[in-house]
Amino acid sequence: MSEPRPWKGQPYLDELRPPPGWSVDLALFATYSLDLSALGATLLALCGRNDDHGNGSIADFAEALETLRGKTRFLVQRGRIARPSRLPTLAGVLDQFVIEVPYDEERLSWHAKAALVRYVRKEDNKKEEAIWRYWMGSRNLTRSADLDAGLLIETTSKRRRGARPVDGVDRVFKLLAAKSGLTTIDVPTIRTELAEARWLSPDGIVVERIDAASEGLPMRALPATTPVGALTVVSPFLDATFLRRAAALGSDDTVRTLVSTRHALAAIAQGKRSPLARFDRLLAMDAPTLPLDVEFDNADATPQPVSADNDVDPQPPSLHAKLFCVENGDRATLLMGSANATARAWDGRNTELLAELSGGAELTEGLRQLVGSAVKVTIAEMEQAAPAIPGVRDHLENLRRQIVASWSPRLVRDDQSFSVEIDHPLLDMPDGTSFHVGLAATELLPWPQAGTRLALGHVPSSRHTDLLRCELRADGAAIGWMQRAPVSPPLDDDRDAVALASLMGFGAFQTWMRQLLSADPIRDDGTRWDEASDGSDRLDRGIDLDLLMLEDIVGSWGADKSRFKRADAQFDRYCTALLSLPNLLDAKDRVALDELRAIWTLARDRLPA
Repeated sequence: MSEPRPWKGQPYLDELRPPPGWSVDLALFATYSLDLSALGATLLALCGRNDDHGNGSIADFAEALETLRGKTRFLVQRGRIARPSRLPTLAGVLDQFVIEVPYDEERLSWHAKAALVRYVRKEDNKKEEAIWRYWMGSRNLTRSADLDAGLLIETTSKRRRGARPVDGVDRVFKLLAAKSGLTTIDVPTIRTELAEARWLSPDGIVVERIDAASEGLPMRALPATTPVGALTVVSPFLDATFLRRAAALGSDDTVRTLVSTRHALAAIAQGKRSPLARFDRLLAMDAPTLPLDVEFDNADATPQPVSADNDVDPQPPSLHAKLFCVENGDRATLLMGSANATARAWDGRNTELLAELSGGAELTEGLRQLVGSAVKVTIAEMEQAAPAIPGVRDHLENLRRQIVASWSPRLVRDDQSFSVEIDHPLLDMPDGTSFHVGLAATELLPWPQAGTRLALGHVPSSRHTDLLRCELRADGAAIGWMQRAPVSPPLDDDRDAVALASLMGFGAFQTWMRQLLSADPIRDDGTRWDEASDGSDRLDRGIDLDLLMLEDIVGSWGADKSRFKRADAQFDRYCTALLSLPNLLDAKDRVALDELRAIWTLARDRLPA
C-alpha cells in the first residue's frame, strides 16, 4: 500500500498577492494573535511588493501603506498583539490597520482566523471586474512555523467546472465588516455579491458550508453521518465535555482516533470521568516551550492555572491544526478551521470559524499522513504523567490577562509629550513583580505603584503612535504584549509621512517616486522596512540615485497620465516631511530636493490636467 500523500501546502503570502494587472479593493483579516512584522509583510504582499523573503524596502512599504490605507483591517483579540524581541521602528504606523476586539478572555475570545480579500481591475472603458479570495484555518497572523491547516477558495466570473456557491462566506464578511470600523463598506451589496459568487475549491473537495460561532451563537454539531466508520479528532487543546460529545457519534464498530499534545491528553486522563477510553487510538505531537511574548494561542485554556508548554504556539513539529473528520466508506466529511476540541469553542463563547468539506481520498489521504506523523500513547502513560507545575511565566500570564481585562489606558498628548492615564489604579502587583509601559518604539518605564498616570516624556514626531508596549517582569522572567489606546488630541495627519520619511531619506524617496512614475517596482539596495529596531536613531538610507529629471516626469505623463497623478498625490507631502525632520538631510541633499521640487512644480504647471 502506498504512503498517503500530504495535503498540498500553500505559501500564505504568495496567495495574497494580486494577479498581474489587479489591485486590492478591500481586505479583512481575523486572527487571535498578531505579529506586527507579519502584518507588514502581509501589506507588502497585498501590493505585490514582497520579495522572496516576505520583505521589502522602505519605498515598497510606503507604497503599501498609502495604497491600502482605508481598505484593510486586521481584527485581533485585545492584548494578543505579540511583542517580538526585535520590533521595527516603523511598527507604530501600523496602528491604523489594527482593530482590537475587546473580549474578556476569562469568558470569551476572538479566536477566528481568516482572510477575505477583494481584487479589482479595469481595462480601458470596460466594466470593472472583481474576484474574491477567502482563506480560513488554524494559523494566526504571526511568524509561527507550527503545523497548521487552512483552506483557500477563489471566485471566478467564468463558467468553470466545479465552481459553485459556498454557503456562509457572506456571513463571515458581515461579521468582519461589523467590527472593522470601515464605514465606507456597502455591506448589503457585498453580502449579495458573495452569496451569489461561484467559488473554485481544491480538486476533489466540495466546500459544503462555512460556519461561525460567536457571542453565544453555537457552532453546528459534528455531522451525524450514519454509519460512522471512523472518527478522527485533531486538536492541541481539549476538554472532557466536547470529547464526550464526539465519542458519542457512531456505534461500537466506529474506530475513533484522537490526536493532541501530551500535556492536553494527560490533563484529560487525570480528570474525573475521563472519556479517553472511548477512543481506540491516542496519538501525541509534543510542543516545546517558547517565551510567551513571541506567540500564544490558549483561548480555550481554563483561567487558572495554565502551563507554559500548553500556552505557547511552539515551533515545528508542534500541533496547531484543528480537524474533525467523519468517514463512511470511501467518503468523508471534514471540519477544519479555528475551533479546538473544547466546549468553549463550539458553544459560542469564542468567535470561531469552521469549514465543512466533503470528498474522498483527497481529504482522507492528507489526514492520514498528518496522523501518521504523531506518536502512539496509552491512557496509563497519560495517567502517570507528571502534572505541570505552574512557574513564574504562568503567574505572569494570569496577571497579564487580568490587567488587559480590567484597565482602559488612554494616551494624552501635549504636542510632542505623551502620558498614559487610567481612571483607577491597577490591581496590586505581587511582591517582586513590576509593570512597564511605553509607546511602540520608545523605552519602557515602570508604572507607579497605585498611580493612574505615567509620563512618557518627549516623543519625536516620527515615533508617534497609539500602540502601547507593555511588559510584566518577575524573578528574571518577562512577558510582553502590545495594545492600542485612544489618543487625545488625535495624532497629526502627517504622522505616516513623517515616520516613513525619517527612514527613507532622499534616496529612497526618489526610488519610490520612480516606482510610481514608471509603474515598475524598481528594487533598490536601501534599508528594508523592518531592519531598524527601537532605539536606532540613524540608518543607512540606501544608495544615492541620479536626480529625477523633467524628462522622467513628462515621459510618465505621456505613457499614462494616471501615473503622474498618483505620484503627484504623494510628492508634496513627503517633501515637506523630509524637510521637517532635523538632521535628516545634509546640505547637499537639501539643495537636490529643492531642485527636484522646482522641476516637479514646473511639470505640474505645464502638463495638461
